Amino acid sequence: MPSTFLGLNTGLSGLTYFQTALNTTAHNISNADTKGYSRQNVQASASDALRLNKTYGMMGTGITASAVERQRNAYYDTKYWSANSKYSQYNSQHANLEQLQTYMNEMTSEAGYTKWMAEMSDAMQDLSTKPADYTTRISFALTADSFTDMVNELASNFQSTQKTINDEVELAVSEVNSLAKQIYELTQEIITVELKGGNANDLRDKRGVCIDTLSEYINVDVDERSIMYGVGNDQVEANAKTLTIRINGEILVDELGYNELTIVPREQKVNQNDQDGLVDIYWKNADDTAGEFFNTANTTGRIAGLFNIRDGNNGEVFSGKTTAVSDNPPEVTVSLAESVAMKDLNIPSEGTITLNGKDYLYDGWTAEYDAAGKLNNFTFKNMTMIDEKNAEVTAIFPTGIDGRQAQIGVKNMTKGIPYYQAKLNELVRVFSKYMNDLTGAGADADGNPGLDAFTAQAPDGHDFVLKGSMQGTGTISSGDDSYYRLNGLNWELNQQWKTDPKKIVVSYKEDIDQGNIEARGILEKMMAGLTDTSMFQQGNVSHFLQAITTNMAVDTKKNEVFAANQDDIRYTIDNQRASISGVDKNEEGSNLTKFQELYRLASKVISVLNEVYDKLINETGV
Repeated sequence: MPSTFLGLNTGLSGLTYFQTALNTTAHNISNADTKGYSRQNVQASASDALRLNKTYGMMGTGITASAVERQRNAYYDTKYWSANSKYSQYNSQHANLEQLQTYMNEMTSEAGYTKWMAEMSDAMQDLSTKPADYTTRISFALTADSFTDMVNELASNFQSTQKTINDEVELAVSEVNSLAKQIYELTQEIITVELKGGNANDLRDKRGVCIDTLSEYINVDVDERSIMYGVGNDQVEANAKTLTIRINGEILVDELGYNELTIVPREQKVNQNDQDGLVDIYWKNADDTAGEFFNTANTTGRIAGLFNIRDGNNGEVFSGKTTAVSDNPPEVTVSLAESVAMKDLNIPSEGTITLNGKDYLYDGWTAEYDAAGKLNNFTFKNMTMIDEKNAEVTAIFPTGIDGRQAQIGVKNMTKGIPYYQAKLNELVRVFSKYMNDLTGAGADADGNPGLDAFTAQAPDGHDFVLKGSMQGTGTISSGDDSYYRLNGLNWELNQQWKTDPKKIVVSYKEDIDQGNIEARGILEKMMAGLTDTSMFQQGNVSHFLQAITTNMAVDTKKNEVFAANQDDIRYTIDNQRASISGVDKNEEGSNLTKFQELYRLASKVISVLNEVYDKLINETGV
């Protein structure tokens, strides 16, 4: 037989449930605009019924609130993190390419090379009318020098952007480490609360926001599993779950702790025009030293986007097979599948080369050149390596290294800063050789052999003497005065041309020797060179620069479109996620009214029963 006060307890259970429902609704309304908040619902079921020895069998005992659960779908979280990483990568690439495009547009604007071409043509025309005039020679030199200044500034801006991106990489790594720590600490709090049977919904939301932010920087693989007690078939699930986050297949966060990334500045350049001190990412060891290399090529996210623009070389890297190895002195010779033109050579004079998967350092190289000026059979000199104690020692090559893969740098298919710097190098080398071959065949105003028109300063301050550096076949080294030494950063008009106008070459020697100081045979060919469409594969100087600008514009637009597409996908997934976990203010307002009325009715039940018990106990004496 049920208790006399069963109805009162039943009404009390309803009162308690609706009070909880009202509190939860209030919590939802209060956090309607809180980032990452998941709507919460009170999960309830009918309380265990009483078994009665009556014809109607059992009697209900009210309602039991079993839990307050957050409304969340892990599937949409996973999809969102993937889309967020891709969007952040394309958006980062677009933003940085847009910056490079701004510099390039300045170069190709009416105030840039277009203006220079017109001014250079005018200066040459003036000089052709008065080849021996001091003033026209000075004007020509200043105009020619202004073009080298524009290229220098463009290359310098590219390098500055590379440094800025490098700084962003450092900040991104710091943010990833901070998020990993926050996620681990929140997970420990969640486990502690849930193991005691508590509710950790709000902590889970905070952790979800951290994972959302982490996915901006790098693609994440999240796995959450129940904590198991017992052994084998006797295992049972605890009321808590562990969380494991992997990036690049390696654990960033798990129940045991969190790992961190660290940055290590490169001691050697990978590309000839790289900014000093570019960093690579490694996993941090327990003793705060750098551990395993973190390869950003295998992931997505802002960090990958930064590396793509900072290091992107369009897959054009120095790559070949070892053909000869010497231990004394430590040298290795590498043969390329195809010989490389001097204009395309982009390796540093001192750097790191990877032989059969292991890194070695070199401090110079020599190469053989053929009659067409193509280079091959590179021998890298004075090679060293880093031993197990992290000390630099003389290189020791393993047996069987002949015929194995040799490579400088890593292939990155993005057209990033190294790619465009290499294009500027090609510009200055091809243009300089074209003009220098002309001036080298002539003589200055005093009849002396003509000097190179365009060159660069050596570390000791002298101009590199480039003409005649590669005749027939032979060998050239990284330290020789070759066109390899010219790049967008150091290119300039010959110093002697700038300080002594008589050094400017406009005529052939025979004309000067005959006293024909008004002859302009060399100058006429130089004037024709400004529009010579055979100078570059793309055509003349203008065509070459236009091709670079077009490539950059296409890549910038492509990344803008990809970013917009991923943003749309991300937005759609986030809306789908919000349809489940988001707070609908109208719905919560309706719930507030509904639970208020139900709470009033539950109170009425208790009030009515109170009158019944008062009648029963006080007036009947039962």
